[in-house]
Amino acid sequence: MKHGNTVGSRGSLSPKQHAMLVGKILGDGCLEKNGKHVRLRIERGEKQEKYVFWFYKEFNMYVQKQPYILWHAGRNGKQTKRWRFSTLSLNIFDQHYMDFYHNGKKRIPEHIQVLLQSPLVLAVWYMDDGYLRTDKSGAYICSSSFTQKEHEVLQQTLFENFSLHTAVHFAGGFARLHIPSRDLRMFANIIRPHMVECMKYKLPLTP
Repeated sequence: MKHGNTVGSRGSLSPKQHAMLVGKILGDGCLEKNGKHVRLRIERGEKQEKYVFWFYKEFNMYVQKQPYILWHAGRNGKQTKRWRFSTLSLNIFDQHYMDFYHNGKKRIPEHIQVLLQSPLVLAVWYMDDGYLRTDKSGAYICSSSFTQKEHEVLQQTLFENFSLHTAVHFAGGFARLHIPSRDLRMFANIIRPHMVECMKYKLPLTP
């Protein structure tokens, strides 16, 4: 039975949906408590419309309203266009909320090594919060919302699950996970098959 935009059980997430969701939570996706259960909210800039609709295609059975346009006023007063959609509030998202949130704030769960095994998880995380260095000799994943201990856990997980070496760099006081040049090609080859076309600019040109 539906209650506004809150519904009961709708089965369980597929392995692909689960991987995309974990990657999105690690990135800039947002799980929100809404009534009894939890909903997923996704929002990206105009140039990443196809990325938003890629997510929508996978989660549309949990959505009532197609992605829609929002206008935001930037610091200079200029209006920018963004795409957004939200799922219904469902119990299938409750466990992810309990795993990744504490008192409304994101955290890294103790069993992240189990959750962050699929290359798809890594690809979504990078599409959300990653970018190449200006000199193309490495890559960064923004991670400023996580604690020092959580960074250490993430670094260990990336090494044990993907053999990736990482370091924590800071810019303007904000933390970023750095993937060095020696691992950049391997990293790109891991995530390349899962990258949405409009996000491939984040990859090095040479496979």
